[in-house]
Amino acid sequence: MVVKSTVDYQVGENVFEGVLCVPDIAKKEKLPAVVILHAFFGCSQFETEKAEQLAELGYVAFAADVYGKGKRGTTREENFALMKPLVEDRNGLLKGRLEGAFKFLAGLENVDARKISAIGFCFGGLCVLDMARHGLPLRSVVSFHGTLSPLPGTESLKGLDHLKPAVCVLHGDADTHINAQVEKFMEEMRVRKADFFFTSYGSAKHGFMMPITDKLNVAGVGFCAKTERRAWSAMKDFLEETL
Repeated sequence: MVVKSTVDYQVGENVFEGVLCVPDIAKKEKLPAVVILHAFFGCSQFETEKAEQLAELGYVAFAADVYGKGKRGTTREENFALMKPLVEDRNGLLKGRLEGAFKFLAGLENVDARKISAIGFCFGGLCVLDMARHGLPLRSVVSFHGTLSPLPGTESLKGLDHLKPAVCVLHGDADTHINAQVEKFMEEMRVRKADFFFTSYGSAKHGFMMPITDKLNVAGVGFCAKTERRAWSAMKDFLEETL
């Protein structure tokens, strides 16, 4: 049994609204947990479903919100407008919201704060990689078709800190939006001496996990059911190992 609830949490002066899914056994013991970071659409039914699936596997799962309560776009343009200031201030505004989501989850009485991982989709993939880069005490992160570019100010890849969380990147080989970033990302992981692996799925495009991407009619973007199954299975094995 999974108990699902919509929860408000605060970061600074701003209120955010996420979805928390808790296995019934959490009443008896502290459990490992996973925070889910959303794509540019905002925290949606897709992330809620993933939270439920993770809770069914025995994790406390929290679909976080980095836009703000009630802030959801209804068009592609509106969603990009919500995402834009966060992407432009990854070391400030976005970092604070990611830390806030982590602290909320880690502070729950049924969560083992020593065993938290993060997964994210598209923009959310960038978010979880940044959580690792910022040194949040995560066990591991999983990026599904996420943006891979380094943090602003670290493009030279010199003097970077060791990356402590284990990193799993699940990428679409036909993702024309991200492919140019792959080589630099791999070099960053080597410089950071990261425990990482990178899987590129043949013919899969950007957004391959999300059925809604087929409706965008954007080149290089689209859902792939076969890759979705394979990538989710890879994530489950990775979380089982790291948590």
